[in-house]
Amino acid sequence: MKLLQICTFLLTLLLLVSPIFAEEEAETEPTIPVKKYVEFTLSGTYADIKTVSTFSTSTTKTLRGLFKKLDTLKADDEIAGVIFKIDGISVGWATLQEIRTKLHEFREAGKETISYLESGGNAEYLLAATMDRIVLMPTGSLNLTGLRAEILFYKGLLDKLDIQADMLAMGKYKSGVEPYMRDGMSDEFRESMTALLDDLYTRLLEHIAESREGMTVEKASDLINRGPFTAEEAQQEKLVDTLQYYDELLTDLKEASEDKEVQITKPNYERKRKVPDMNSFAGLMQLLSMLNPPQRARTGTAENQIALIYASGPILPDFDSFFSSMSVVTPETLKQAFQKARTDDSVQAVVFRIDSPGGSALASDLIWREVMLTQREKPVVVSMGNVAASGGYYIAMAAGTIVAHPSTITGSIGVFGGKLNMKGLYNKIGLTKEIIAHGQNATLYSDYGGFTPTERERVEKMMKTVYEDFVRKAAAGRSKSFEEINEIAQGRVWTGKQAKALGLVDELGGLDTALSIAKKQAGFADDDKVNLIVLPKQRPFFEQLLEQMIEDTESSIQLKGWKIGNLKGWGFQPSLLPAFHSLFGTQWQHAFTWLSLFGFEDGTQVVTILPYGILIR
Repeated sequence: MKLLQICTFLLTLLLLVSPIFAEEEAETEPTIPVKKYVEFTLSGTYADIKTVSTFSTSTTKTLRGLFKKLDTLKADDEIAGVIFKIDGISVGWATLQEIRTKLHEFREAGKETISYLESGGNAEYLLAATMDRIVLMPTGSLNLTGLRAEILFYKGLLDKLDIQADMLAMGKYKSGVEPYMRDGMSDEFRESMTALLDDLYTRLLEHIAESREGMTVEKASDLINRGPFTAEEAQQEKLVDTLQYYDELLTDLKEASEDKEVQITKPNYERKRKVPDMNSFAGLMQLLSMLNPPQRARTGTAENQIALIYASGPILPDFDSFFSSMSVVTPETLKQAFQKARTDDSVQAVVFRIDSPGGSALASDLIWREVMLTQREKPVVVSMGNVAASGGYYIAMAAGTIVAHPSTITGSIGVFGGKLNMKGLYNKIGLTKEIIAHGQNATLYSDYGGFTPTERERVEKMMKTVYEDFVRKAAAGRSKSFEEINEIAQGRVWTGKQAKALGLVDELGGLDTALSIAKKQAGFADDDKVNLIVLPKQRPFFEQLLEQMIEDTESSIQLKGWKIGNLKGWGFQPSLLPAFHSLFGTQWQHAFTWLSLFGFEDGTQVVTILPYGILIR
């Protein structure tokens, strides 16, 4: 019995003491600290909004989505650094610099940033230059060759087709008609474009100089004149720091931290979705759920709300763009958005983000009216993206505050108009028209002939009225005289930096700057949490499809007097629009916009638009 008591006592003592020994043993075991790097890919196009297409899934990445991801990485205390794999960036000059500004914030957060390039041009290098280290693949190249602006002229093609562009412009620098009536630039067009490119090129040199130690603007200019560079040349000129393959970079990071375990991970959101099994009912329901995702719950209090309204793409009259894969701006859509922001008491201010070359003068004025009415009720702050010119500036000028990036293309206060005389083409392919007209100007909108003298006089009068109204409204919005605005108008384009000096914009900065100003004007404190309501709301694909099936309507765009339904007889199918866009890209967008504007028979031939896209490469 005594022996049993002794054994029980020893067993109990062992159970009580063993955790202490285990804890002491665990404490003595060395733990290896972890150094975590996240691999982040910067590539492709980043736009303000996603385009929703019926027959294809949009692969467009949004700028706000990118910024949210970068903010998450920046705030993660477990992350020591980020490896940015940069490749194939296709964004506008202002968007590029907005991304640069965001990347600079990583240094303030104390995180190491490394850029990896297989090869790169101006855009890729300007992003890489914001990092602590630039790594280039040994067989890659650095294509720093300067900037260029290319303008495509169509007159030669129109001549071959026997089509005459009968067009007029208001404004010394309003070059909208030139691609259709000239083989090359006029002196005024060249002067305007050269001044624009000079400013952008100066900024390119300044960015390179400020990003690389020991680099000056003069040296950067000399290097660009000697580019492009092989990988070895780029390293010799200290444009990059290291030549390594990606696996060598990862090995180098691990070997450089002998006392830490280096982990290379991908962001949590980069999880590939499993493709639904279309052979099962569950898979079909999963597909419908993906096409019609649930609405995200709002955050923040009901009082602290700011509406963020987007206007991306050419400005066109109201029409059903269900089959189009390009983003457009229409009055009815923007009217609904501004009315929602204006009448919702929980919305304290509006940020109007514009990335548009303009378009229909009538549609632009309808949108301007909504901005003006909203500004009377609550603060409206405009944030200009890559381009807010012509009609894009028109819809901005009623806002209380205009913010543009230094590289935003803006201004172009002017109008042009006219029509395409298709008579020669019709005759060439064996078509003729007989016209019976009552009224001296009854054939004004006919495509079977140019303007008569009286018709031309009326068109000039209409255009002059629109131009003077444009200048007058700009003067009122900018608190300047008609003469002051008219002097810097004349259809001339400016960079945001130039526009700020001229008084066409108030502040320089990106979307974050505009949101900060709106928050202040709404009376919010710096530490107040603000909920953004994004308008117009993009409805899920499945909802749009159901509505289209119920309404069973066709687009009402008239192209030279034909409805789209009539064009089917000529081999034109609406479902081909996304295919054309994929094949021809930006040029197709210009062609589609042109046909949309000059195909109407309701006086929309007076337009405020840039007739060309300015893509800096």
